[in-house]
Amino acid sequence: MSGSHDGVEHSMTPWPAHGGRLSDLARLYPEAPTPWIDLSTGINPHAYPISPMDHALLNRLPDPLEEEALRLAAADAYGVSADHVLAAAGSQMLIGLLPVFLPRFFLPSSVRILGPTYSGHETAWAKAGFGVEHVPSFTASCAVASALPQRHMVTVICSPNNPTGHSLTMDEIAALAASHARQGGLVVLDEAFADFAPQSAASLLPHPGLVICRSFGKTYGLAGIRIGFLLGSHPVLHAMRAAIGPWPVSTPGCHIGREALSDHRWRTQMGSRLATEMAALRRIVTRAGLDYVGGTTLFSLFRSPRAQQIWDDLARAGLLVRRFEWDRDLLRFGLPGEASTLSRLARALAGPGPGSRS
Repeated sequence: MSGSHDGVEHSMTPWPAHGGRLSDLARLYPEAPTPWIDLSTGINPHAYPISPMDHALLNRLPDPLEEEALRLAAADAYGVSADHVLAAAGSQMLIGLLPVFLPRFFLPSSVRILGPTYSGHETAWAKAGFGVEHVPSFTASCAVASALPQRHMVTVICSPNNPTGHSLTMDEIAALAASHARQGGLVVLDEAFADFAPQSAASLLPHPGLVICRSFGKTYGLAGIRIGFLLGSHPVLHAMRAAIGPWPVSTPGCHIGREALSDHRWRTQMGSRLATEMAALRRIVTRAGLDYVGGTTLFSLFRSPRAQQIWDDLARAGLLVRRFEWDRDLLRFGLPGEASTLSRLARALAGPGPGSRS
């Protein structure tokens, strides 16, 4: 295989299903300066300052009381009953299990996903044998999705949406959940980026037509700990809990998750800090000629007819941002962790013009 990068399109350059994969890019761009900086994810670059860990936690399985303490902390953080919290080793696990176990309670007649959005949901439903209908144009689709859903319909929504940042109102979500409940269906709401949002649909729980996915690692900058939650009163949560087994989260994960989720002051202060840093990032990227589309405090989406060239130029500078095969004019930028990285990004964006090479 050739490693040439003389054109914008590179057959070797991957279109990753998710962010990351720096090792692939390092091989494809050996001339890029190091260290590589990953701005392709929506993970908080400022990790929660966990307390020094007793290494004995690594030597034993978690006690049920430790898992309960984690669920209680999550319940308090999200404003729900602990009975309505299912914990697991990452929200991706829960997204994958839900289509497998939901047919025990009703067979979905159709699955609709409001998009474009996080591809993991479509993958999970497809692997479970369900066809997926895409409802395009997220901001215009709410009325379509809420209008007379079919019997046993499942509608999947990300709010705030990844990657556009668009959100539904609480009234819209409540209407969707109610209409689906009347038809014996379910709304699956992914609130992976809702921790710094002003409202959460968790306030609607318990509700027979609504379950909510919440991510831990993105907000607290601890994605490697692998903790996620499913919130709701639907009996599918109990079936999933039984299938996951007796130790859904590691012993260190239970302790770290409980500590971080209980620190409401940190989360409030971090939300303000991230908002300031994201505003600075947006100024730099728009100054380079890209149009801001939308985002959250953890990522921003931009449009440019030169998006593929910009992606390539940034990769040559050792900076990875997220691109999308379904719309090649879009780039999503996560937050740098250091001011020096932001300066490095600004220099790379102000570098060679279209088609120029050093």
